[in-house]
Amino acid sequence: MKTVLLLATSLALAPLAALAQPKTAFEGARFSTVVGFDGVPLNLVQKGEAGRPGVLFLHGYKQSYLSWSAQFGADLAQRCHLVAYDLRGHGNSGQPWQASAYDNSRPWADDMAAVIRASGLVKPLVVAWSFGGNVAMDFLRLHPEVPIAGMVLVSSPAGLLAAPGSGPANAPRPPNLDLAQSVAAAERSAQFVFGNSVEPGLRAQLAAASLRVGPYLDSAMAVRGAGANADLLPALQQLPLTLALGSRDAIMLPAVAQKLRAALPGARVAEFPEAGHAMFVENGAAERFNALLDELQCARKP
Repeated sequence: MKTVLLLATSLALAPLAALAQPKTAFEGARFSTVVGFDGVPLNLVQKGEAGRPGVLFLHGYKQSYLSWSAQFGADLAQRCHLVAYDLRGHGNSGQPWQASAYDNSRPWADDMAAVIRASGLVKPLVVAWSFGGNVAMDFLRLHPEVPIAGMVLVSSPAGLLAAPGSGPANAPRPPNLDLAQSVAAAERSAQFVFGNSVEPGLRAQLAAASLRVGPYLDSAMAVRGAGANADLLPALQQLPLTLALGSRDAIMLPAVAQKLRAALPGARVAEFPEAGHAMFVENGAAERFNALLDELQCARKP
């Protein structure tokens, strides 16, 4: 009787086990935890052998390592050491409540330095999307001693210039604690950022990931204004720099992209006419984005 009950229980739980562990683009990736600034745990994911040319991915605001599914799911890891992590307050990383954990450069910069050390990256190519560009600038400001091979700013002004009509940094604002509003906002944001050019299942994952971000992050981040990194333009121009721009980007508008190109005349520009704000994961553009990474870093000998 006991054997029959155990068998019945196993059969009943089998479908649940299958649902709990679906195959993803990160199949075979290595997950670990890195201690970042002030002890905040950072969710780290790696694919490909250490010692190969490295690529460090920085995702956008209210996103996660899942943003890089089209890169980790491709064959880039056969030639590169791919590294991504959830920024503090995002995804499966720690979410401190204090404003001081988010409202200045030090936490973001030291987190990135800790990830580079823990993963063993040597002169990685830094690929920074949207708000990730601001994190890259924080790192450039506070850790100039850590060498990088170059940088790809993806749909990101990186705080280097003020957007048209923007003013100085905003004052802190009370967090929005209405979860129903947050869910609705996440769905609207996913449609706005990714549109219909991203496979629906993945877009749903990306929308869900944004709900992992607590309301206190919005409140703390409001004080970091556009143009705060303008003083880094000379240092940035000393690096091999690529600007990846989507012609249909509804967030980084053409006027801003043009202004960024003018501010960084030495940068290479990779244009994606068919793409919006997230060309690295959009149908028809992701493959060409991966080819760009191959050319810049992965196909090079270590």
